Amino acid sequence: MRFGENINYLWKMKELILITLLFCSAFSVKAQNLVLNGSFELNNYTNCYNDINDDFEYNTKIHYSTNFGDDYTTSLFKLPCWACSPPVLWGGMAKEGDWALILIGQDETHILPPPLDTIHIIKQGKISLELDAPLLSTKRYKLSFWIKDPPPEPNCMYTKNNYINVGISNYEDSLGKHLITSIYGDTAWKEYTYVFETQNAEEYLTVTVGLNGIIDYAVFIDHFVLTETQEPLTTGINEISQEEKKLLKIVDILGRESKSKNGLLFYIYSDGTVEKKIIIE
Repeated sequence: MRFGENINYLWKMKELILITLLFCSAFSVKAQNLVLNGSFELNNYTNCYNDINDDFEYNTKIHYSTNFGDDYTTSLFKLPCWACSPPVLWGGMAKEGDWALILIGQDETHILPPPLDTIHIIKQGKISLELDAPLLSTKRYKLSFWIKDPPPEPNCMYTKNNYINVGISNYEDSLGKHLITSIYGDTAWKEYTYVFETQNAEEYLTVTVGLNGIIDYAVFIDHFVLTETQEPLTTGINEISQEEKKLLKIVDILGRESKSKNGLLFYIYSDGTVEKKIIIE
């Protein structure tokens, strides 16, 4: 082979190698995460521990996310973080980035006149996470997220037996379609994944803390990722069983059953929870 032919041969080989590398890299690009702020890094907080008072504070401080749960049921931590009294180091590092969110379940005990002497009003943290674009019925999606319990500390909050429900919704303030219920949290980060298809062009992931009959507990959540995939659909998963909650009756502050739609009312459900509602028409 002549010198000129050798040069041409080498150039062709280099071109072939370059094309092969470009082709391989095109298929190895990491899939885009459709959750705009799935690790809660986009926020306006500066302190390591932030107890969030209400929906308005959450919705103006944490971007691309909406709080539609009860007051004082979310807290944002920059981990590791010194918090509580006496101070303890909470939670090690965040799973991704610097920040992690805590969802809280709380119980309020109210003493009322007979015949309804004591009722428990459950408060739950509920948030939605905005997606980059509506989901498509022609696509399959893979959801992954991480949860953990904060370290036990009696002067902070109880931490055992928490789990979360995750769904997809067309609305920022509605739980929408349920996808997965996580197993109880642990003091180490645990990942959950779920592959699904949809038909309703949902625009939000939704997350709510579960209680399982146990009150005043909290759980860290972090690193929500939703990507397109060709993986098989999730057909079986070890979840906490969910019983359908039914409304048993509505009572007023004196414990009498009420058919009124105005004033302070207590909605009593079959799972033992009671919702307090103030309705003005």
